[in-house]
Amino acid sequence: MVASAAALALALLFVAVVLPPVLARAAWPGRSPVLALVLWQAAGLAGGLLTLSLLGTLALAPLGRTPADGLRHLGCADALTWVAGLAGLAMLLRLVTVLASSTWVTVRARRSNRVLVDLVSQRNLLLEGASVLDHEVPIAYCLPGLRPRLVLSRGALSLLSYDELRAVLAHERAHLVQRHDLVVLPFVALGATFPALRAVSTAQAEVALLVELLADDRAARHHDPALLARALWKIGGSGAPAGALGLAGEDVLVRARRLLHRPVPLTRGPATAVLALALVVAASPLLGVVVPALV
Repeated sequence: MVASAAALALALLFVAVVLPPVLARAAWPGRSPVLALVLWQAAGLAGGLLTLSLLGTLALAPLGRTPADGLRHLGCADALTWVAGLAGLAMLLRLVTVLASSTWVTVRARRSNRVLVDLVSQRNLLLEGASVLDHEVPIAYCLPGLRPRLVLSRGALSLLSYDELRAVLAHERAHLVQRHDLVVLPFVALGATFPALRAVSTAQAEVALLVELLADDRAARHHDPALLARALWKIGGSGAPAGALGLAGEDVLVRARRLLHRPVPLTRGPATAVLALALVVAASPLLGVVVPALV
């Protein structure tokens, strides 16, 4: 299974080293954020599975020419084989436990924030059920979940016009409808599992930006994009509490320019190529099974 291990290692090198910086520097994701998000998700899934598959292949390689042969002769494994196998199992358990703990921490933070918002906020019927906090700092965010909340501060109400506020609420409502919190969560778990990998931090930053672009696009369908761009500029880099999705962030200027100068989406040819690449990347962990069969 040397050929399988080599193929898996090359695929992992491409997914974890080559693809992230190239995709982060590319200009087309701003034109078609959905396609870019699909490719990032495929890369994130493939990266984790390729790591597990490579460790499993290295563990079974001395025992047979195929994974099935290796499993049949598992009783004859030496110490190095067991070390590689246990490393793969430890990696799997790490991914599962970090994902579970990240989910629990996020859900608990949202619940605490929701309780706090319900205690100290006031309802504004003119703003479609938004909860208003008595706070001078202009903030706008949403709390996803089974009982979502749209939250604005008194500072945001005093700073933004009524039409700008409606555009902001449309942006936050897009996060809730499209469940962007579920899109971001696996990358948070990857970041906690591999905190030192630049590819993972790049993926986290790019996915966070892409979900904001998607929310901007949905809000711009029903509101003047210039209103949302102006609201972004006014609120600036104000953050959001843990577990929430906020309006502003580090890429406010990029998003505001994109709203004012709407990009042309990718045509059918490039879009098909991106989807094909995402499919190939997502299927790359199967090399551990396909290559032995071919050889």
